[in-house]
Amino acid sequence: MFSAHYPQSDNVGSPFQMYPKRFTFDPVAVARARLVTLRSPNLNVLLQENRAEMPGIAHFLESGFKARDKAGKLLLPDLSALRNTTVGIFSDYGGESTGKYSTYSFLICAFGSLGPFQKQMAALRTTTSIGNKEIAFKDFRMGQLQRLLPRYLRLVDQYVSGLVFTLVVDKRIPSLFGPAPEALQKAVATLQERGYGNVVPKVAEKLFRVVHITAFLVALLGHQGQKIFWMTDNDAIGETPEKHKELLAILDAVLPLYTTKSFGLLGGARPFQPRAFEYLDLLSVADVAAGAVAQCLSGIDAVGHDKAEVKKGCEDVLRWLCHDSITLKKFCMIVKRDAQGQIVSGPVDFEARMPIADEVFIPTQLVR
Repeated sequence: MFSAHYPQSDNVGSPFQMYPKRFTFDPVAVARARLVTLRSPNLNVLLQENRAEMPGIAHFLESGFKARDKAGKLLLPDLSALRNTTVGIFSDYGGESTGKYSTYSFLICAFGSLGPFQKQMAALRTTTSIGNKEIAFKDFRMGQLQRLLPRYLRLVDQYVSGLVFTLVVDKRIPSLFGPAPEALQKAVATLQERGYGNVVPKVAEKLFRVVHITAFLVALLGHQGQKIFWMTDNDAIGETPEKHKELLAILDAVLPLYTTKSFGLLGGARPFQPRAFEYLDLLSVADVAAGAVAQCLSGIDAVGHDKAEVKKGCEDVLRWLCHDSITLKKFCMIVKRDAQGQIVSGPVDFEARMPIADEVFIPTQLVR
C-alpha cells in the first residue's frame, strides 16, 4: 500500500509517483490553502553570526528543508493566520526499544485554532465508545483503536493547521553534536552544571536533539511576539516536574541560537492528570507518526520494500503521511549512514500505491 524513498548517498534523488493522478480541483480549497500556508518562507534559519559554531543537527535540519523545497514539495503553515497568537508544539518519540532508527516527531500548530478539532474529537470519542483510551502506537493491536484511527487522522487533517515533522536518526550515529564520546560527555556535563542532574549519555543526547529540533521549528514557523506552548510526552528527558521545568529553561537558552525573534511567553507541560484529551489527542499525532515511521523504515532496511511488514493501523498512518492536507503539512527527513559508513541526510518521501478516493488537487504554484 505504500513505499518509502530516502537518501542512500549525498544525492537525495527525486521522488517517484506510485499511481496515476486522478484529482478533483476545488477553487474554494485553493483559497483556504492560500490563507493558512506560509508564503516565501525564509529557510536560512541558522544565524550568520554563529552559523559555523552550530551543531551538526542544526545543519542537517536546514539542509533537509531546503532539499524538500528544491524538489518543489515543501509547504509550510502560516501559524499567524486567522490572528493566531500562540504556537502549540506536541512532541513524542519512537524506535527506542527496537529497530534501527530513533524517530522524533513534532506537531507544531496554530494553538488558537484548535477548538473545532477538540469538539469533533470529543464527539468521535463518544460515538465510538473509546472512552478514556489514549490513541497510542503501542496499542494499535486493539481492534477498537484500529477502527477509530482513519477517522481520527481525517479529523487531524481537516481541523488542525500546522506541520507534522519527523526526524529519523540512524542508531549507528551516537551523537549529532560532534564526535563521540566527547560530545556525549559534554552533554552530560552541561546538564550537571545546569542543575538538571546526572543522566546517562543516551538521555543527554536525546534531550539536546529534542530541544534543538523544537528551537529550529519555532525559529522557522514562529512569529514575533507569539506565545509558545510545548507539551512533551512523559519520558526520561522530563520525567519529574523539576526536570521538566529545567527542560523548558534549556529550550529558552537554546532558542536565541536560532532566532532573534522575541516571544511573548515560553511555557509547557507534560500530559495532565487527570487526563485532558483535548491535549492528549494532539500529542497522539506525534506518537503515531514517530512509531509508524520507525517501524516502517527499520523493516525496509532489514528485509526490503517487498517483504517489510507493519502492524495493523501503521499502514493508515503511513498513507496519511503521504499527503499534505489543506491545513496540515507533513515532512519527514532522515540522517543515516550509507553503505560506506558516511553520514548522509535528506527528505523521506512516502508514496501511496493506491489513491485516496476524494483527493483534492491544489497546484502548489497557486498556494505559494
